[in-house]
Amino acid sequence: MAGDGYPLPFGYGDVARFLTGVVDLNRAGGAGFDDVAGDVARLGLPAGTPVLVCLSNGRRLLDMYFAVLLAGGVPLTVSPATSSARIAALATEVGAGAVVAARPDPARYGGETVVAVGDAQAVVLPARYRRTGVAGTVLMSTSGTSGLFSACLHRADSLVRNARRHADAVGLTGRDTVLVNLPLFYSYAIVAQALAALVTGARLVVSGPPFSPEAYEAAVGRYAVTSSSLTPTIARLLLAQGTRLPVGLRMLTVGGDRIAPEHVTRLRSANPDVELYVTYGLTEAGPRVSTLAAHREPPGRHGSVGVPLDGVTVSLRGAPPDGTAAELLVSADTVMLAKVGTRQAGRTLVAPGVVATGDLFRIDDGYLFFEGRLSDFVVVRGEKVSLHAVRQFVQSLPDVVRCSTHVGEDAAGTTHFDLEVGVTGGTDVARQRIRRAVDRFLLAGERPRDITVHEADLAVFQK
Repeated sequence: MAGDGYPLPFGYGDVARFLTGVVDLNRAGGAGFDDVAGDVARLGLPAGTPVLVCLSNGRRLLDMYFAVLLAGGVPLTVSPATSSARIAALATEVGAGAVVAARPDPARYGGETVVAVGDAQAVVLPARYRRTGVAGTVLMSTSGTSGLFSACLHRADSLVRNARRHADAVGLTGRDTVLVNLPLFYSYAIVAQALAALVTGARLVVSGPPFSPEAYEAAVGRYAVTSSSLTPTIARLLLAQGTRLPVGLRMLTVGGDRIAPEHVTRLRSANPDVELYVTYGLTEAGPRVSTLAAHREPPGRHGSVGVPLDGVTVSLRGAPPDGTAAELLVSADTVMLAKVGTRQAGRTLVAPGVVATGDLFRIDDGYLFFEGRLSDFVVVRGEKVSLHAVRQFVQSLPDVVRCSTHVGEDAAGTTHFDLEVGVTGGTDVARQRIRRAVDRFLLAGERPRDITVHEADLAVFQK
């Protein structure tokens, strides 16, 4: 029990043993978990106090995350690239008692001094700003779908339950070595990889971001990695470069955004010995919702994100009788308790344990097929345009690894949208090819006003 609150599903010894086995490719040495846990406890924050942890991927972040939990605090991991102004605003919104970073400037956060916590530092914030919550809970920020200054409040034990269900769905066991190259300050890596490794006994190897195909292959080979997770953007880049998955990898999961069915089929064809899982989830749901074991399914299901995990039920809100897409509702005992901070539209609790995803799905024989988001539809020159469909078409073109849409209005109030496309190879030729394909495939009212093309850059995390 962490203070007066929800019981933690692990003890100090469980965490210490797990962290001892973590391999950190970004940073050697540093303070041990005992030192970090002692320093966090000596901050003297009341049980249930949120603590922002702004550290890069690695053992140090995990040490701090678990130390805050075991001390009765409520951790919220934030990208260390986040501006101090945004961190300060988020700290105010959630009522944080401290901000932990490598070398924080206390004046930027409204504090006066810094206190050593391991080999990082904490700025203890004035008591008047704090809002004490409940021990045994965690705050998780989303990747941009729910606003800049809000986070999802979860029970720590429900996150561990979700991690175990995900591990069961993808066959993760204590014999596996899991490579984390996705950011631990988002829910996928912290739950589906770090917590999943904790509950199964798998070994954890932590690297980037940024992602490098060469470093990825080297890490898999050197540390006998058997389990890896990539975003669709990275998967498309590997396909565009003709790069096969490293030898020795037993299983790959792909999540964080939709991956086109043809890319799933190509991944399977290029890597026939690797188990391939396509997943769907959202931070609000705690976070994983469904999984497709693509290596066991026919190509006709490669456009699906599979079936719900055990303990998760789904339904379509206001599903039309013609079988077209409708908003997905997710019901589970891992759904967030509340949204903390600035109120946002979109993904919300509609009842205890039930979240409205804001995502449009159709369900065929129990399999979920993602069709877009409610916010993905705009009216341009009298035509209703599915921005999701436009992005998926462009991302199916050769050498394209990412496409985003940007909606705006001109001086007369007329709606338009632009495309921003990341490619491999020359940008001038690619822009002409993409423009020709878009003009040929889309109706006049569905076409973007402008197309910007740039070289794909994985030095920045992209979902």
